[in-house]
Amino acid sequence: MFRSERISRRVAVRHSVAGIGLAIAMIAGIALLPGAANASSKITTISIWNDPLSSGSVGLPVSKSFLTKGVKLFEKANPNIHVNIIQEPFAASTQFATLLSSAELAGTTPDIGQLYVGGQVLQNAKFLDPLNKALGSSYIKSLTGWQFVSKNFQSGNTIYAVPFGNGYYYAVYFNTKLFAQAGITGPPPTTWTGLVALAEKLKAKGITPFDFGEKEGYFGAWTKDALVSALDGNTGVLAMYNGKMSLNTPLMIRPFEAWHELYAKGLTNSNAATLTYTSGIADFAAGQAAMTITGQFEGAQITKGLGKNVGLFPVPALSGSKYPKSLSGGPNNAYVIFKSSKHEAADVKLIKFLTSPVVQEESVAELGDLPNNVSFKVTPAFSAAQPLLGELGTYILKDHYQLFEAFDNVMPGSIDTFWYSETAGVFSGALTPQAAAAALQSQMQSYLATASSG
Repeated sequence: MFRSERISRRVAVRHSVAGIGLAIAMIAGIALLPGAANASSKITTISIWNDPLSSGSVGLPVSKSFLTKGVKLFEKANPNIHVNIIQEPFAASTQFATLLSSAELAGTTPDIGQLYVGGQVLQNAKFLDPLNKALGSSYIKSLTGWQFVSKNFQSGNTIYAVPFGNGYYYAVYFNTKLFAQAGITGPPPTTWTGLVALAEKLKAKGITPFDFGEKEGYFGAWTKDALVSALDGNTGVLAMYNGKMSLNTPLMIRPFEAWHELYAKGLTNSNAATLTYTSGIADFAAGQAAMTITGQFEGAQITKGLGKNVGLFPVPALSGSKYPKSLSGGPNNAYVIFKSSKHEAADVKLIKFLTSPVVQEESVAELGDLPNNVSFKVTPAFSAAQPLLGELGTYILKDHYQLFEAFDNVMPGSIDTFWYSETAGVFSGALTPQAAAAALQSQMQSYLATASSG
């Protein structure tokens, strides 16, 4: 996907991998015993790009990353395979886009890369190995998230990547202490109208309802992702991506209108339109407002600031939504095998190892991302260690909220950049929702025309 390049996933409490080697080795089907393979056998060396924000969070030494630890355990269980980890620029950055394009054309890519699901995978598909046969049906059934790494975004079609992690889903984070202070009890709102009413009640009590930093447009983009998904699931967004539906429609305009409503009614911090995203998150974590809207990649910072005084609930839907019980966001990262690789069997073996339940659960604290193994369950122990993710898991696994991919996960990067900018303008009132939707459609037409001409 094309998350904007300013986000730093915060480093959460980390757990040691000591003692999990045997369990992972059993998953790989190899015992960790001396002489597990003939020492004289030929060593196969494979290389993997490591996105520093996908595996190895900002501020976390590479040596402490779950990817580094997982690779070491893999090499111990597979002594005839050596893995070379290559640190790449942030996968959503222009630096990485240049590196990726030049390496693909020159045939100098590593064996395995980390790309974002959705647009980034599919736009590079001609340089990637199709993986259906190599992965096998039983393994494919063991994970979720295949639609957005498959040709034409259709499950059952050609697979070009392996998703890891259940994804980041946008939610309303709320300060339980301020809610109690305002006398707010009972279940959270499930409609946008109800959310606005709740915010007005907080304001009447002298409490700032929402804290945002909308200078770059990120808070609004993700709020609108949730509203668009609730309105129409993936159908409209995929039609827009394929040029079969205009972006200048109520599916875009209504979420724009809702986003402006919060600012127009004075339900946010007064400087929300000019404050940066990172400052907005920091201010909410410091207890300066009752709510904000973001993804799980900020859970660690919010928890560090508010401690136990924080909860979350899904972004409430607009009236008339097809999917009022839904979450938007989706799988974030994926492993790909480049066609230039000469070691597909070893590549697949490593990817299966890194997406095994034990390794994925080891990554949770680092990435703030639930595993996408179908066997994963939210246990009381998991919820105790990761309360916010435990709450999210309840909505997904128990309450059966439908999961949809975000607009900016599907769309190409140039459209996302414009989407963020337009969102900031609508929020402050500098742009009307109608003008923003029309401009987005114009940008999309230009992109499609360029893409069709090669």
